[in-house]
Parts: sequence; structure tokens; C-alpha cells
Amino acid sequence: MPPEEKPKPPPPPTLSRLAADALVETIDGPVEIVKLAGKVMPVLTRFQDGALGFRMMTAIRQLEDGELFDLTNVDEQRVRLGGDHVLVREDGSEVRVRDVRPGERLHPGWTYVTGYTPPDAPEYAATVRGRPWDRAVVVTAIRSVGTGAQFGFSVNETKRYFLTFGAMSRAQA
Repeated sequence: MPPEEKPKPPPPPTLSRLAADALVETIDGPVEIVKLAGKVMPVLTRFQDGALGFRMMTAIRQLEDGELFDLTNVDEQRVRLGGDHVLVREDGSEVRVRDVRPGERLHPGWTYVTGYTPPDAPEYAATVRGRPWDRAVVVTAIRSVGTGAQFGFSVNETKRYFLTFGAMSRAQA
């Protein structure tokens, strides 16, 4: 069989279940996952030593439709994710979106050093000015928003990545 006719192996299983409009932190900035389907893109991740960097997001594809949930964080950012999407908690444990509750503390994509207090200055949002920085992404609301398309992918080396929502997610086992 000629190489061009040889069937491709199936993509690896994924733990990601992003709605089409979910934003992922790529090397080009926030990008809707639907715009990346069928492509390869560097995505923001955290290495074992704690440093931030980029690794390739591959096998970006549409999955089966499924139940979607709308999550809101304390900064009023929102993201829609499938119920089986895996998020990483502040303590490193993992949780499926369907099991997230208000008050859940998720691992942040970036943060200030422990003890940092943003200045009480107009260039900072009123919600953070002069208050000690909370290192976690805190979920304030979650609600089911029906069924819709879901997208998944793999991430080389770290198997984790960050949503523009601020939280770390796990791409594959």
C-alpha cells in the first residue's frame, strides 16, 4: 500500500472537552479552540520545575457533542466546558467540570509571588487594588447550558495547558 493510502492511527484519547468558543492561551495569545481544529499550535503550560513555557498542542479535533457547563470566576471571566473536562485544583488534584462547585480553587496560569499586594493605583482593576493577591482561580458560579460541540487535543511533554479563564487543564492521561 502506498504511504499516501496508509490509514492514519487514531489520535490519542483526550481529557479536554472545550466548547467551540473556549479560549486557550497560545503563543499567539487567546484563541478560540474551534479556530485551531486540524492545526498544531504552541500552548502555555507549566513545567515540573514550576516555570511557564510552551509545548505543542496537537490532534486538535471536534469530539462528540455533550453537556456543556458555563463557569464564572471571581474576576467575572467565563468559559464553557464539557462535563467530563478535567481541571487542576490549586492543590494539584484533578476535578471533572461536572463536579466543580462554587468556591472551588483552581490552579492558576500565572500569579504574583506569595504575599504580593497590587498597588492602590488606577491602572489596576478596582477588585484587586490594595488587596493581597489570591493565587488561585476561584469559581463563583457553574451552570449547565445544554448540549453542544466539544473539542479536544493533546499537549506534548506536560500534558497540561491553560485556559484564558485562568485555570490549568489536563489534556491527556
